Amino acid sequence: MSDLIAGMPRLIQAGMGVQVSCARLANATARLGALGVVSGVGLRHIVVEQVRAGDEIAISLAQTFPIKRYVEDLLSYARGGSRFHLEPPMDLPDPVRGALARRLSVIGAYVEVLRAKSGHRGRVGVNVMWKCALTVLPTIYGAMLGGVDALLCGAGVPMELPDIVTNLRAGNAVEYEALTGTGTHVLLEAPGDEGAALLARHPAPHMIPILSNFAFPKRILDIWNRDMEGARPFAFVLENHRAGGHNAPPRNRVSFGDPDEIDAYFDKVLAMGVPVYVAGALDEGGSRNDYLRWLARGAYGVQIGSRFALCRESGMRDDLKQQVVDRNHTKETTVLTDNVLSPTGYPFKVVPLEGTLADPTVYEARKRICNRAYLVTSTWDTRPDGTRRERYICPAMPEKQYRTLGGDVADLTGRVCLCNALLSTAGLYTDVEPPIITLGESGTHADKMLSAREIVEDILTPEVVAEQEKALAIA
Repeated sequence: MSDLIAGMPRLIQAGMGVQVSCARLANATARLGALGVVSGVGLRHIVVEQVRAGDEIAISLAQTFPIKRYVEDLLSYARGGSRFHLEPPMDLPDPVRGALARRLSVIGAYVEVLRAKSGHRGRVGVNVMWKCALTVLPTIYGAMLGGVDALLCGAGVPMELPDIVTNLRAGNAVEYEALTGTGTHVLLEAPGDEGAALLARHPAPHMIPILSNFAFPKRILDIWNRDMEGARPFAFVLENHRAGGHNAPPRNRVSFGDPDEIDAYFDKVLAMGVPVYVAGALDEGGSRNDYLRWLARGAYGVQIGSRFALCRESGMRDDLKQQVVDRNHTKETTVLTDNVLSPTGYPFKVVPLEGTLADPTVYEARKRICNRAYLVTSTWDTRPDGTRRERYICPAMPEKQYRTLGGDVADLTGRVCLCNALLSTAGLYTDVEPPIITLGESGTHADKMLSAREIVEDILTPEVVAEQEKALAIA
């Protein structure tokens, strides 16, 4: 059980956004022998606000970025900079006007990954949310420049992932009319020879799709092998509908049942010959027993999120963590699956907590706003001269704006701007949108706030952690 493949840990600390899986948490878990994962969602805003607040670590790490223009862009938001009083930019369809947002997303991912990797030799990954399509390419590029060890891609099917990695490492521009399952046109300027040389300093990251059935792992293996020069994932994370955040829709499109449980397809995926991590199906909330049970079944390891979301080092606001932990202690916490809340159309796990957007009175009192644009999709119309125009649309935006873009008003009911709500959960822009809390069902087991170390030791044992910490220390 102790033999690792390519040195990759058996325990993954999940990448939860926005900033719940922050660099502080990933650093704490990676140095103890887990795969510490940062969330790639919203890093353009998060790192800009760190720099604006005078965060010396963020500024010093940004100054190591190897392309000067990106450094100048980010540091222009520091005190005394030309953009100190400006909001971070939104992604825009125009390639030129949208270039600043893409550059900030690149350097934001670089800073976050470097921060997670500082001071140890452990493994660090980045979670790339496929439905946040406009930041997929910049996040992957910036994370790779920071030497990220693994790309974990969920909330969609990362069919293009090997092509993205290969082209970026070759210095090529990357563009897709729409990333698989997103409906969103994406592009990233060519890194060129300079970018290729910089990426050549690091090994290519391990590719780990996060999926919820048998069909998509099979399809990925078939298509990657046929169309992408025989590329193979390092592993699959199989995540069932009890996990937090976004869930894959139920197989019957109505309600979750036995076909959606990992037991229904685990053995078939395992037989494909790709290592498997299990997530979500953790009966004891992500305990050592859960870990050992899945290893005995043949899994390579487990991915655990909710325990870490409620630990001291996570980026969730402390007051919100404490409220959930207190309710867990008295067995009052419930975790609901909301089928319409997310603009993506995917089911979304939410904890109904007073004062958050899960509170109907709070939801009704809010003002709809769309000023971050991480979950928008492309919509196209034709100008009188016959040229096509791309615009962005999201069912969480204000009604008038959505109708003007051709959206159906019926799509607006019950939607939440997850961009702003989850940023608020991390303590950013709290005056714009109330927070929202997402946890997996296993999160109800966390009845006291532990440190990341206590959780990792509980799963792997203190003896194993002590051995790994010593091996991963920088002399």
